[in-house]
Amino acid sequence: MYKAVIVSSLFILFASYISGCATAQQVKSVEDFPDFELENEDRVVLLGNSLIQYDQQHGYIEYALTTRWPQKDITFRNLGWTGDTVHGKARTYYTTPPGPYELLIDQLKEVEPTVVFVGYGANEAYEGEEGIPDFRQGLNKLLDDIEKMEARAVLLSPIPHMSQMLAEEELNARNKNLKLYSEVIAEVASARHIRFINLFKPFQGLDNSDQFTTDGVHLNENGYYYLASVMEDGLGLPPRKWRVEIDRARKDAKATGMATILEAQFGDEEINFTLGSQLLPLPPPDSDTVIEIQTRDFTINGLGRGCYTLSEGPADIISASAERWSEGVEIERGLLFEQANELQELIVNKNQLYFRKYRPVNRTYLVGFRSFEQGQNTKELEQLDLFITRMEDQVFQLRKPQPKVYRVHAVK
Repeated sequence: MYKAVIVSSLFILFASYISGCATAQQVKSVEDFPDFELENEDRVVLLGNSLIQYDQQHGYIEYALTTRWPQKDITFRNLGWTGDTVHGKARTYYTTPPGPYELLIDQLKEVEPTVVFVGYGANEAYEGEEGIPDFRQGLNKLLDDIEKMEARAVLLSPIPHMSQMLAEEELNARNKNLKLYSEVIAEVASARHIRFINLFKPFQGLDNSDQFTTDGVHLNENGYYYLASVMEDGLGLPPRKWRVEIDRARKDAKATGMATILEAQFGDEEINFTLGSQLLPLPPPDSDTVIEIQTRDFTINGLGRGCYTLSEGPADIISASAERWSEGVEIERGLLFEQANELQELIVNKNQLYFRKYRPVNRTYLVGFRSFEQGQNTKELEQLDLFITRMEDQVFQLRKPQPKVYRVHAVK
């Protein structure tokens, strides 16, 4: 009798233990975390391989994050390095020490991060299943060192290989490993109770994936535009959408989403209203192949027969028939989009300037083993900080959307 009770109790304890372990291994979703928010004076670092580095050419990741909190003083540093791994293997020079990983940590410490987006796994995935223990150990070590800096980390998965040039068998094998390493990153994030953003799954679901990379591996402008929205969604941030609905007969105007009607006046010949937008739009790429991730729709009911123009300030934006206005017209131009393009260009220029400081082409002569020849010129690298800070001040001012005055009037 007593043996049966003991065996039964042990079985229950064992089952509870197994259940607990299984629960611990479950990957946390966005809903399991509080709302993500950057704080005033945060220094956000983007760390990883070419996925991170090549965003410097477009600035979409930084743009998406910096415009979410336009009133806060938030700065960014891109420490991406093509071919890099969690061990910093690509960050090698003839100068030793520091070694590659030590250099990675030194570079992180120098920029004093408070938030680090970590994007690794693509290069390590070439090692297949055999490389997972080393990758897991290296990722945890990196996260330990980030924690020592009192910074919080956000983990990103690699994206799938999207080249149509590979044979199907080779492409499937490559993506099998990339998915496997994505799952490892998710497990590490869950075990450490930090946020994980799955980039693999959304990109794998693209129908025309070849339109989003330059070579199946590296994202192009379309790819980074889409990546920015995937990251925003993975952080639990609301979509950059708004909709304006105007009913002329009822003299009613309202906005939903990321906008607010501040004032509306209904005249006999025109409608005037002031619209406040919480966020600037993501600047759309110069391409016909774009996944629609943000919509800014105007729906106007009660207009008489004819054609009507929507103007923003002194400039006409778009004209459409009364019937089309009643169905809804999407707006893809105007002062907010001009401001968005200007901000994106400023971010790109700022990051290129920082890249010259962070990775000077003659590093060996400036800070390496031949610094005895030109080491005195390192002061010029330090002077670049003055220009970077000045450009960051301009970013801070430019990322704030201002209310816009619109007018709807008949085309004569």
